[in-house]
Amino acid sequence: MLIIAALPLAAGTPTARAAAFPDIGAEPADIQQAIDYVTEKGYMNGSADGNFDPDNPVLRLEYAYAVVRLFGKDGGEPDPGIVFTDMDSSSEDYRYANLAVKHGYMGIPSGGCFEPNEEISTAGALEGLVRGMGLDAPAKQTQGIYTKAPAHTGFTVVAHDLHLKQRDTCAWPTDSYRRAEMAFSLEAADNIDEWREEYVNDSFDWLRCQTPLMGKQRENAIASAFAKIGYPYVWGGESDAEHGYDCSGLVYYVLGSRLGYPMMRVADDQARDGRYPVVTRKELLAGDPIFFHSSSSDTPGYVGHAGMYIGHDLFIHSTGSNAGVSVDRLTGYWEEQFACGKRVISEKEPESFDTYILLANPASSGAEVELNYMLLDGRQITCREKLDPYSRKTVKVDDTLFNQEVSVAVEAVSGQVIAERSMYFNYLKKYPGGHDSPGVREPAQNWYLAEGCTARGFDTYVLIGNPGSEAADVTVTFMTDSGGTVDVQCVVAPFSRYTVEVDSVPGMEAREFSTRVTAGSPVVVERSMYFDYLGITDGHNSPGVTELSNVWYFAEGYTGGGFDTYVLMSNPGSQAADVTVTLLADDGTREETAYVVDPHSRRTVAVDNIEGWEAREFSVLAYASEPIVAERAMYFDYNGITGGHDAMGTPAPAREWYLAEGYTGDEFDTYILIANPSPTIATVSVRFMMNGGRFIDREYEVGVDSRFTIAVDKIKGMSDEEVSAYISSSTPVVVERSIYFNYLDRPGGTCAPGVTSPSDEWYFAEGYTGM
Repeated sequence: MLIIAALPLAAGTPTARAAAFPDIGAEPADIQQAIDYVTEKGYMNGSADGNFDPDNPVLRLEYAYAVVRLFGKDGGEPDPGIVFTDMDSSSEDYRYANLAVKHGYMGIPSGGCFEPNEEISTAGALEGLVRGMGLDAPAKQTQGIYTKAPAHTGFTVVAHDLHLKQRDTCAWPTDSYRRAEMAFSLEAADNIDEWREEYVNDSFDWLRCQTPLMGKQRENAIASAFAKIGYPYVWGGESDAEHGYDCSGLVYYVLGSRLGYPMMRVADDQARDGRYPVVTRKELLAGDPIFFHSSSSDTPGYVGHAGMYIGHDLFIHSTGSNAGVSVDRLTGYWEEQFACGKRVISEKEPESFDTYILLANPASSGAEVELNYMLLDGRQITCREKLDPYSRKTVKVDDTLFNQEVSVAVEAVSGQVIAERSMYFNYLKKYPGGHDSPGVREPAQNWYLAEGCTARGFDTYVLIGNPGSEAADVTVTFMTDSGGTVDVQCVVAPFSRYTVEVDSVPGMEAREFSTRVTAGSPVVVERSMYFDYLGITDGHNSPGVTELSNVWYFAEGYTGGGFDTYVLMSNPGSQAADVTVTLLADDGTREETAYVVDPHSRRTVAVDNIEGWEAREFSVLAYASEPIVAERAMYFDYNGITGGHDAMGTPAPAREWYLAEGYTGDEFDTYILIANPSPTIATVSVRFMMNGGRFIDREYEVGVDSRFTIAVDKIKGMSDEEVSAYISSSTPVVVERSIYFNYLDRPGGTCAPGVTSPSDEWYFAEGYTGM
């Protein structure tokens, strides 16, 4: 049996009370109280010589005894699957060691030994307590704030925020933990305030703990600060030489000593330093220093505390109440005392994909929707939004998700709505632009896409979202312009999405193609393309369709003023399709052209090459002898804004159409395109619905076999609005909407067909908030 003469008295030995320990008189009062508490409870004991040995390090075996007893597991049976080769398996020591490992309070060192006489580190001691308190989840999520931080970061932050560490500590995370401080931590864990546990759970959920988007300098600042997590609070400390940091010392160390910015040393001086501009709370970026008023100062406006902003209302700072460097949330006291931020690092937030969900409520009563964000790992994040009658609302996904690939399900919990998704980007930092698509009403097992290209500067992605609870086995078939096919198999996990990078598929490196997707269970499919088309850079996107058709309609088309228009047709069937493409001009002029689309292939029609249509506005009708799928792509120079957009055709005209997206502010121009393929004049009523339930009604006439363009920006009262539209017509028509923009120096254009009715549900496979 192992003899541990250096350890405190074994379990069951009569314990001495703290007052009887002659060697603890120099300890702070709260530690003396803690020693009294833990020895009375039997969590720790004194030594055989009557001393407590407060400065001695905690050894692994005595830690095992302490935490097993603290969390009430001492009556349990050991796990026979956990074996230590350096201890007597019949001993009580072995049982406690086994129980500590069994319940996750401690790990097993390499080699299968428990190493009972080895010292336990400060970080290790605190981690076991946090695990025993059932706070593993927030600790692990906290680690995700900056994944390159030391491995102990998450558990150390939680322990500090729970006040498990004595405020006058001198222990670094890697230091051996003193027995005196262990006593304090045990008492604190045994008497934790419920609100502190709630604060930790609320503050460090997955959403808040996403790594913020950062440039190189800002990441250097966050990395330097996180390297000091768990270091003690030391008044006047600004480097490791002082063995710790005070609040402004940490800011000074990171921005001054590490990054080289000239910095004042005291918090109030740092906050008033005129060399760096003030930023509001809303403007804060990762690495910005932030400042707080002192509640105890007699000087009005005096700044008594400093920290550094991380993101999602989290900040890192050194404070005596938390016993050193930790992470807190801008809520409660910190929110009340917040003074300002400063922009020391001038580096901007990196350009990212900005993703928006656009919602429209065309009804006379309010609506409420639930947005379910489905991530790559199957995680689901939900949020709710309310819409006034006859209104629209914009939801920026980036405000919730950082650097995430996401698919989205929109469910109307009251009323019915229209939903679209817009994205703006600088793809590979060289293709700026944006794209937009309407949602689809339901998942399906079969999907078709006419457009796709991996040649001549085009990159194509097929996005597959699985909103179901079962994994989906999926086959993606690419049909080339030569009639060949290439298959890709994949499995899309439940409540997740999957991306097929077509350029990386063998045999698809430089091809024009269309796509068929078949799935064992219902999924949602879209396609995104990013391109350099004859020097024009942008991207476009379209959802697939679930059924083929013999007829496809397009309201938009233009070949003048630097616009190129293409009609893309795919024939996934086994019989050749004879297709007549009819162009309908604004003045009623018609032009019919015949084509053949071979089986399992696609065909591209360049409208600019049709004689007499080199500079015309028009709509398009494609009629096929066999069921096909058709899209229209356009590339343009619109008043100096260059880009491209794409839209899926619609198989039939309708009397009612809805468009969720539309914007006329800043450098955005919005157009609604209406095609009338019928033999009678169409009287069209349009309700433009804005934020807050405001609306404007207008009426138009669209001639026989022609199209009509509404320049929304030029309508009185619509010069700076987010706007949705409801279109009703006396005869069936076809409706699309085009937008040309310069979004944060990312020029481009989007186009989307309308939808014919509101719905309870909308689905999107695509969404991204990363760089």
